[in-house]
Amino acid sequence: MSRVLDKLAVRATRLTRLACFGAIVAVVAVFGPATSFAQSMPPSSSLDVPTTKLLAIGTFTAKGSPDQWKPLLPAEVRDTVRLYLAGKIDQWYLKQDQSGVVFMMNVTDPKEALELLGRFPFGRAGLMEFQIIPIGPIAPLRVLLTEPAK
Repeated sequence: MSRVLDKLAVRATRLTRLACFGAIVAVVAVFGPATSFAQSMPPSSSLDVPTTKLLAIGTFTAKGSPDQWKPLLPAEVRDTVRLYLAGKIDQWYLKQDQSGVVFMMNVTDPKEALELLGRFPFGRAGLMEFQIIPIGPIAPLRVLLTEPAK
């Protein structure tokens, strides 16, 4: 029984340390770039990150009723698979409320993504619109790589 309690105590200590580390990272991420490390990093690029992927959130338009999209669904899925096999779509999901789809795309130009998705049957028929969100690395993590000011 003592051994089990010792293991639990060690785990609790590790979790506490991990939680503290997470809290410190969060505080540094919020306050660090603007305050304590601002002198160590170039001011104009402290939050600049490269776009590495695009998040494409597709939502059915008012015209996108099941009667309209069901006949087009097989072609829509084939086009999605083609973009996946071409490496342009990394992951795809159905929104939980079934109002559309979400694609994680291996594309960095929003115009290219809209052009690719606009060629899909739903896009050509005006049944779905996409919101494109450029995403990249978490910029505040740079503070972990910066030497503290002396």
